[in-house]
Amino acid sequence: MTNKEKFPREEIEGRGNGDGRWLEYQLQRAFQRWGYRAEMRETVYNLEVDVVARRNKKPRKPSDWLLAECKDWESRPVTADVVYRLCMLAFTCRAMPVLCHTTTLTEEARRIARNWEVRVLTLSDLHRGALPAPSVSAPTHDLFDYPAQHTAREGRGTLPLMFHFNTENPFSYVPGFEPKDRMHRYQPIEDEAEDGPVDGGDE
Repeated sequence: MTNKEKFPREEIEGRGNGDGRWLEYQLQRAFQRWGYRAEMRETVYNLEVDVVARRNKKPRKPSDWLLAECKDWESRPVTADVVYRLCMLAFTCRAMPVLCHTTTLTEEARRIARNWEVRVLTLSDLHRGALPAPSVSAPTHDLFDYPAQHTAREGRGTLPLMFHFNTENPFSYVPGFEPKDRMHRYQPIEDEAEDGPVDGGDE
C-alpha cells in the first residue's frame, strides 16, 4: 500500500491545498521520538518556519539544533528556491536544515541539498529509529565502470580566496564546528585548538 493510499488527502485534516499541518505534525512527532523538544510554526525574524527542534541531551553535535521545512505536495516538485530559503533560515538560527517532503526534488534542488548537507526526509524516513544523516553522494548511471566517486564536500567548491586566510574567525556554515572528514561528520573548532581533536561527529 502506498502512502497516497494510506493517507488520502481528502480524508485527513491538515492535508488540503496549502495546508501542511499534517506533515509538520508527523515530523514534530518523529523529532520527539528521536530525543528532541520540537515546536511547530515558529518565526525567524517574522518569517514562519514549519518545525524547530532542540535535542534534550546535547552531545555537542551540529544536529543538536534543527530547523525544518515541510512540503506536503502531491505532484509539484520541490525547487531550488525552497532549499535556499531553508538553508538561510537554518543557518541564521545556527541550526541544521531538514527538508521533509511527499513529492520529488528537482535536480538542482537535490544538488543544493547535498552540497549544504540538508537532511532530506520522506514519510518513510519518519519511522526510523534516529535522525538520518544527510546524503553526501548520488547514484551513477554506470554499470561496472569505476570513476572517482566524489562526495558533496569534495565537489561543492570553496569559499572566495580572500576569505581563506581569516584565521581569527574561521568560517563554517555549521557555526562552531568544522568538517572532520569527507562525508558529513564535524568537530568543535575551539576544542581542536585547546585539547586536540574531539569527535563531534554527527550521526
